Amino acid sequence: MAIEMNNYKNIIEIDIWSSFGCFTKPFSNTGGLLTYLIPPKTSIIGMIAAILGYEFDDYEELEDKTRKYKIEELYDIKVSIQALFDLKIKRVTFNSHYGNEPHMLNVHEDVLINPFYKVYLSFPSELKDKEKIFLERVMANETVYNLYMGRNEFFMNYEFKNYFEGLKPYVLDNSNENDFFEDKKDQKVYGTLDKTKINNVKLFSKITETTIFGTLKQDIKKLASYYEYIIRDYPVKRYNFVNFNYIPVSFYSMHQNDTAYFSKLSLNENEKFELYEIGENEWISLI
Repeated sequence: MAIEMNNYKNIIEIDIWSSFGCFTKPFSNTGGLLTYLIPPKTSIIGMIAAILGYEFDDYEELEDKTRKYKIEELYDIKVSIQALFDLKIKRVTFNSHYGNEPHMLNVHEDVLINPFYKVYLSFPSELKDKEKIFLERVMANETVYNLYMGRNEFFMNYEFKNYFEGLKPYVLDNSNENDFFEDKKDQKVYGTLDKTKINNVKLFSKITETTIFGTLKQDIKKLASYYEYIIRDYPVKRYNFVNFNYIPVSFYSMHQNDTAYFSKLSLNENEKFELYEIGENEWISLI
């Protein structure tokens, strides 16, 4: 179902964090369970469903024998994710009956260390009743089912931060993208970018000093800067339980008290790109 972009008028901002996390890439195996560095949109939709109380196995069987799960009605919710930690990963090994294997296996898994994300969510007008329930619960820090940072051994914490109402998208295209970034100085774009629409980006980061070793006499410091990361197979929709839709996305990570943002975007030819203003010269991109 196609949703008009002006049906997205509100944005909910929350922080999520845990001591550990793992968002397993579906094509990885026991030789190395690889993790996405940011939660897939499918995982964020799962978090929303858990807070709303959706049953995991609530589905209807269609005439072609495929299953349509109730959670699929939430995939029109738009999301954006800002990583606020060092993207540290540690590989661990554990014994497990993995899959249908009859014997114990040594399973290697990449684990995120102290993952912390700022998440932006926008419900379409067609789901305004769900948005109302979700907003009430996150503001009260309530959930129906437990939340996990990917795998169910990593409990997730969350905190409501902000609610932006009555927003209208600013639509970038090839005719106005230069004016937007060059005539209006100091534009800041945060969050996750859909790389199917973006040709190139410029990332601004303020260089800071970070203490990496301290003694009684002196501190040893390093300069910290930030870089663009690209995920070429980012899951945005799951259907019939085992099938996924993927898109390439661009993102970056920064420390919570530092400054970094996309300062310029160049669009692919004939593309349109929506931004939502969440502060003075501060914009968020949604997927």
